[in-house]
Amino acid sequence: MLRSCGGALLLVHALVLVGAQFPRVSAQCCPSPFALDDDPCGASSGRGQCVDVRADARAHGPQYPYDGRDDRERWPLRFFTRACRCNGNFSGFDCGRCRHGFTGDACERR
Repeated sequence: MLRSCGGALLLVHALVLVGAQFPRVSAQCCPSPFALDDDPCGASSGRGQCVDVRADARAHGPQYPYDGRDDRERWPLRFFTRACRCNGNFSGFDCGRCRHGFTGDACERR
C-alpha cells in the first residue's frame, strides 16, 4: 500500500514539475546563446537572427497514407513558426556553437 501511494505521489509531483518540450504557446524557438532576455539567436553579436520557418509544401505520393494525421508532416511547422538562422560559421539551435571544423570566439579559425 505504501509503495503504490509513494509511486502515485511521485507521478503527480513529476507531472507538475515537468515542462513541455515544444513551445506550443509562442511557437517560437529563438533562444539566446548567452541566456540574455533580449538577444534571440545571438543577433546583437551577429551570430544569427530569428526568422519565419518554411516547410516543403509538395504533395505526398501514394506511398504515404497518413496525410494530415502525422506530426512529422511539414515539420517543424507543426510546432514552430520561427527559429534561428545562423550566420557565417555559427551553428546550433541557438547559434551558440561553431560549425564543424571551426573554432575560436568568432568561429573564424579552421
